[in-house]
Amino acid sequence: MAVGLLLSFVLALVFAVLVQAPDASEREVPIDPGNAGPATVLAEAAGVEISTPVRPESLTGLGYHPEGESFVEMAPHGENLSANPLLGLFADGSTPENIHYHLMYAAGRTGPRTGALDVGAQAGTTVYAPATGMITAIRPDPMVQGANVVEIKPDANANVRVTVSLVRSDGANAGVTSRVTAGMTELGTVADSAKILDPQLSSYISDAGNHVTISISRVG
Repeated sequence: MAVGLLLSFVLALVFAVLVQAPDASEREVPIDPGNAGPATVLAEAAGVEISTPVRPESLTGLGYHPEGESFVEMAPHGENLSANPLLGLFADGSTPENIHYHLMYAAGRTGPRTGALDVGAQAGTTVYAPATGMITAIRPDPMVQGANVVEIKPDANANVRVTVSLVRSDGANAGVTSRVTAGMTELGTVADSAKILDPQLSSYISDAGNHVTISISRVG
């Protein structure tokens, strides 16, 4: 009888997973554009809300990964597509915007598993500020020629810096000391880095994996 009860419980769990699991087309959409605004919050860290730097309808994927010990761990919003589906029965990570993200393999990198967020979009897609505050630095990105790293001091916490890398910017975009508003101020466009970097994100989505990377570090 005990074996029969256990088998029934397992079958019930499997059935529940199948019922809960969204179909493939739904899971491919990182955010539902119909329910998300231009400044939809993807994560929080150190009292700072991180908004999507790319319009929801242009997103191709979201993937967290370690990037070093100096970066602050982010608390993602939404559902982890890389998690064991059975865990979803007991922990509901859904949001009104239907955010879906991947927790990618560390690939030898150290630091918090959610220390960096790759936000996927086609090269040339407009990139917006992920936090409200002031730009404190714009420097060449060491990974891709012609791309920049934009550093923002967020109003919510002056003791951290939010950085957005792999951004192609020019004189028409916000510069150093410029005030920026999350989801509104243009920083530049997504650089074409796929051929140079062979992005890890491409293993989780259905395109080349071009993206910008957001991270948060403490200062002082």
